[in-house]
Amino acid sequence: MVKVVFLFHYLSLLNIFDAFITFFGLENSIIQEMNPLMSKIYEADPALFLIIKLVFSLCLYLFLFFKKVPTSSLTKGLTVFASSFYTLIFFLHCYWLVVLI
Repeated sequence: MVKVVFLFHYLSLLNIFDAFITFFGLENSIIQEMNPLMSKIYEADPALFLIIKLVFSLCLYLFLFFKKVPTSSLTKGLTVFASSFYTLIFFLHCYWLVVLI
């Protein structure tokens, strides 16, 4: 099975790229944020939206930096699910941007 450490790196980097792609899409009215909480945050303050997205990546990297990555089967399962789902979302955002630009 894929190592959780690799998936934490993967999720962190994917989230950073997605944060900027989503921000660009929202700023240019190309896409809509479907997460109601993140949509409200973006409406309130776009910079805060970007900061929150980047802080998530920072948190994952803190686990890696301090070598405290959880290794339970629940963590592995959730991390695999999150990686798979987030990959789909990321490519959907990329597709929208390529098609709509």
